[in-house]
Amino acid sequence: MTLSSRRAAVPQAPAQSAVSDPLQSQATSRGPSAAGRRRATAWGGGLVVSLLVAFAVPAALGLYGDFRDVSATLAGFQWNLMPVLLGVTALNYLVRYLRWRKLLKLASGRVPGLWDDLLVFFGGTAMILTPGRLGEWVKSYYAQRLYGAPVARTAPIPLAERVSDSLAMLLLASAGLLLFGWGAAVFAAVAGIAAAAIIVFRHRGLASLLFRGLRRFPPARRLLPSMEEFHESSRLLFSMPALSWALGLGLMAWSLECLTFFLVLVGLGRPVTWELGVQAAFIFPIATLAGSLSLMPGGMGVTEGGITGMTQAIVGASRSVAVASALLVRAMILGFAFVLGLVALAALSRRLSADRQQGRSAGRRSLLATDRGRCP
Repeated sequence: MTLSSRRAAVPQAPAQSAVSDPLQSQATSRGPSAAGRRRATAWGGGLVVSLLVAFAVPAALGLYGDFRDVSATLAGFQWNLMPVLLGVTALNYLVRYLRWRKLLKLASGRVPGLWDDLLVFFGGTAMILTPGRLGEWVKSYYAQRLYGAPVARTAPIPLAERVSDSLAMLLLASAGLLLFGWGAAVFAAVAGIAAAAIIVFRHRGLASLLFRGLRRFPPARRLLPSMEEFHESSRLLFSMPALSWALGLGLMAWSLECLTFFLVLVGLGRPVTWELGVQAAFIFPIATLAGSLSLMPGGMGVTEGGITGMTQAIVGASRSVAVASALLVRAMILGFAFVLGLVALAALSRRLSADRQQGRSAGRRSLLATDRGRCP
């Protein structure tokens, strides 16, 4: 079957394909499968490591900035800004959720129930502290379990999100790059990776060459159908129309994160000026991109260090203020997502446990519509 014929056949793919999942095949009262326990153990172990790093980073920054000075700076923060910061952060993740939902509809042709889809999205944010945010692929697993979206179709979504995020951050930081002359290496590396990703995922010839090579190896042949589905979904998600509005929503989301950093600096005593806005829109994206390139869990350590160093050098803040700004903005953005993600994961666990006990078939619930408009 050719790639084009597989693409045409996708809308007729039955939702019951989700039952091929090793967990769903044991959807009885006997409880979770061994595969499910292995997944839970792996995710749990990753979260433990990430939490250890999350505690180590503030400790290291506290040593750098002097615990007493940093504590005094935090005590002097304008805490009346906290409701505004929480509102901006919530709006940021709402925009990101809308992007996820649009990409899900495009990739799988499915529009799931709102509540289940919110659980899947925020369940993925619990994995925000994984290296390169790779743990967010858990969304594809839960999307299959809850409403039958094929993993091969939804697995490219996190890639499209990361590429659109990278391009959005580069655009936001471009003015600062010209003004301050910092971050050129990070800028060039991220731009090169993003361009390469778009070319690889859009190029049909490269995929055909890969698939022809894999057909020569019998053990790999069984993976070809899923790989072809993955590639066709990637071509849709990295098409110009899809990438354009994904980039637009990414710009909105990252602008809100830069606004969060700006408000943190204001809360720490910096005057409200256009210059501070440009500085915040440069420092936060460049530090975040550097953290992503480091592949540290959630970019921790590198991102906070970058924010601290550039806030001192560019904004002219004291060491304690720079450290406090890094801690506050990261706590607001990462902490918000992580806590909501844990709540969502707990709800997902209860939902799937109930499904196993009742013997429900994944993919038959919450599906309001299927196979709606796709981008060419």
